[in-house]
Amino acid sequence: MKKRLILSLLIAVLISVNINYLSVDAAPLPIRSVNSGYTITKPDAQITIDDVKKSLNVPDEIAKEIVDTLQFQIKIDRNWDNLKVDKDMDLYNSTGKAIGKPGDILIAVFDADNTDINAIKMGSLTTHAAMVDSDPKKVLEVMPNGVQNVENDWRTRYKKILILRPKTNEETIKGAIEYGHTKINTPFNFDIFNKTTTDKFYCSQFVWRCYFNNGLDLDRNGGLAVFPYDFISHKTTIVYKQGE
Repeated sequence: MKKRLILSLLIAVLISVNINYLSVDAAPLPIRSVNSGYTITKPDAQITIDDVKKSLNVPDEIAKEIVDTLQFQIKIDRNWDNLKVDKDMDLYNSTGKAIGKPGDILIAVFDADNTDINAIKMGSLTTHAAMVDSDPKKVLEVMPNGVQNVENDWRTRYKKILILRPKTNEETIKGAIEYGHTKINTPFNFDIFNKTTTDKFYCSQFVWRCYFNNGLDLDRNGGLAVFPYDFISHKTTIVYKQGE
């Protein structure tokens, strides 16, 4: 677990070239040094805000959100076998590469068996997210070249995934998908703590924005960034779980 945390923090540094931590219009706060001289050697669950501040040289608010995200991830990982799943048997009984229904949120859980590099570099600490299109054989997803409408191959692309279904109506789901299509080819957002911009996106920010623009805020903690695990809340239902 310690290696996973260090990798997560390193990724956060590499993809956060400039962090706008006050607002979209705020002056960017560059991370001044990747190597601060401070090495975290504690187990994940014991990492503190102060540890993250010293390791990444970031403000309290950002350090707090990183720690919250990591601790929530640990909670999900440790309770993986006992996660409450309201099984959509249509998904469990389906075959082929595609998985999910229109508007469903797909989360690739970081795992040694998830070898696709997208799972750890698409704008999150440890996971990746996408949204199922109106045609379930396609997904709306942020790739290295920005927002794309690509083949839904998530069942076979990743070994460990969750599918979340927002607790909302068909109109909101339709609106989220339609908004997503208006953002195809929008470039990648490297400022993970600038979630409010609509000129560039990372994976979970894009999915969040699609629903947010239609009146549904799915960010679990309302922080400066939105990570894939932030979609796991009372506002969504886990309808499918794959992997051990």
